[in-house]
Amino acid sequence: MKFSARFEYALLALLHLKCEPDEGPVSGKALAESLKLPYRFLEQILADLKRGGLIRAARGSQGGYRLNRDPGDISVYDIYVATEGQFQPWDCGAGDDKDGCGSDHNKCVISAFYGDFRSTFISLMKGYTLNTLCSAAQSLKRSQTAVTTTAP
Repeated sequence: MKFSARFEYALLALLHLKCEPDEGPVSGKALAESLKLPYRFLEQILADLKRGGLIRAARGSQGGYRLNRDPGDISVYDIYVATEGQFQPWDCGAGDDKDGCGSDHNKCVISAFYGDFRSTFISLMKGYTLNTLCSAAQSLKRSQTAVTTTAP
């Protein structure tokens, strides 16, 4: 399974807004430069995140983007839904659409598998928040810094 660049860039942008020590809002251009991402594409992603209620934007010379909710209340699933829509690995993966299943038992079995997969994956994504990811990123950064400062 591969995630889209849109979703991955959204994660990177939100982690930057949460984890970096910026005091105020961050402009889209500064965010794109810092993350080395295409500015126009990032602006579209930021618009999705704003529509999803995850970030807010302020205009003006001191304007930019900042989180709109507590980072502990923003799950990876919230970010996925804002950028990709509902998670559906297969058309009838939710198990709601039983049309045609009676005539194709293999399709029913696959549909049940995808339904279980979907439930498990959504639960996993809801279990990770921006706080969780930021803590892991900061821990990784500290351990890498410790290795490079002690290396000969």
